[in-house]
Amino acid sequence: MARGGNKLKYQVEKSIKKINYIGISKKGLRDSGEQTGLHSTDQIKHALSVSQNFAKWAKQEGIKDLFQLKRAHYRDYIAYMQDTGVSNGHLINIETNLRILAKGMAKISQEKGQKPRDWVPKTRLIDSKSRKKPENRSYSSEQIKNFHEKLSDNAKIGADLQQAFGLRLREAAKTKVAHIQEKDGKLYWVATQDKTAIHSAHGVTKASRPRESLCHPEFETRIHELIQGKSPNEYVSQIKYNSLKSAYNRAGIEGSHSFRHTYAREMLTKDLRIRGIEQSGRNMIQRMLENREKGYRRDRLVRREERPIYQAVNQVIDKIHAYLGHGKGRIDLCEVYMKGI
Repeated sequence: MARGGNKLKYQVEKSIKKINYIGISKKGLRDSGEQTGLHSTDQIKHALSVSQNFAKWAKQEGIKDLFQLKRAHYRDYIAYMQDTGVSNGHLINIETNLRILAKGMAKISQEKGQKPRDWVPKTRLIDSKSRKKPENRSYSSEQIKNFHEKLSDNAKIGADLQQAFGLRLREAAKTKVAHIQEKDGKLYWVATQDKTAIHSAHGVTKASRPRESLCHPEFETRIHELIQGKSPNEYVSQIKYNSLKSAYNRAGIEGSHSFRHTYAREMLTKDLRIRGIEQSGRNMIQRMLENREKGYRRDRLVRREERPIYQAVNQVIDKIHAYLGHGKGRIDLCEVYMKGI
């Protein structure tokens, strides 16, 4: 056991580690009646960062043991952070991660046969509706052209992979030729659950989840050119994650996720157009999002004769979410990735 000033840090690390469920399916846990935990390295990093900052504050307040925390400490810390002038979105993230810390601490207590410490209020202090609304973060073709001119050849390949398949930055950097497969005349980016496969999702996708993403039609020729003559085990882009991230920063690209937003909106538009419901589909999505914002069911006031369009729109949304590596029915992420198409 760590002592002195390191004790709180040790307790934080032990609590977060206790609910590290990377590689374990959230759905599987829910189906078995188990609580979910942390399922990605990014989640763990955020939870650790927020929790360690909280622990530093707690130490200054004279707290020597996290398992003696009270709700007053939670409230005082949120008030302290509010006084620093951070945004409501940041405060919401702090509350989320403190609740994650509490979950890990509760598991430790339960394993010791002790009653978990009830130091987190049942109701959040910051209204989640006060968070800044998602903005359309996709790039225009002119913006992408300007970025491309500033990128090295290898960095351009990374950007092209992201645009072609809606990949995350790390996924693009770790894409091997074997990840790109042709099915029924179309190209897909495929990451399998099999850890031994060349095109494994392990260490590549978020939480190592398997995924299959359709290639944006406009990038099919480019992707064929990139993999031509290369062995299945070769990386498509010869640039590592950190180098690719730095190249983006130098080119003025503010967040690689914007390529995923661009892919999502363009693929959604194409699919709606193919089905002949582009305008009516856009209108339906807007109505669904407005219902969600007001706390109603997404199909509120959808008439019987509108049901076919409503169902088709949901099918398209779920398909795009699957390409991005999201679950079904994620109307919250639809607002983030597909609003304002």
